Amino acid sequence: MKLMRDIEADDYEKEVKASMKPVVLLFWIRSCDKCRRFKPVYEEISSKLYQKATFLRMNMLKSLENLRLAEELGVEETPTIKIFCGGAEAGSIFGFRTLEEALSEVDVILGSDACSDPQPSSSN
Repeated sequence: MKLMRDIEADDYEKEVKASMKPVVLLFWIRSCDKCRRFKPVYEEISSKLYQKATFLRMNMLKSLENLRLAEELGVEETPTIKIFCGGAEAGSIFGFRTLEEALSEVDVILGSDACSDPQPSSSN
């Protein structure tokens, strides 16, 4: 089972904004040393937390549209993780982290009020 998928800016609305499940999105650049070192860390996070969220990656420099979206979302360095719940940004993690640090930070954001499931409204 593939726990992490690569997306492009064209996929953002469907994969992130319209997702019913929390989304953890890594912005990275292929030529970035920190990004290459962080890749196995991110893969390990996705394997440990795959039941809580959908894990995606976007190479910022793969296309101009990817770069524009990253800039619109305030990504100023790589690697950057953005976590979305209900289509809204719930938190960000900037820069390289160890597995323990990144796992803890992602888990805290996924467990925050911003990511708690809204109670269904009852309408009669």
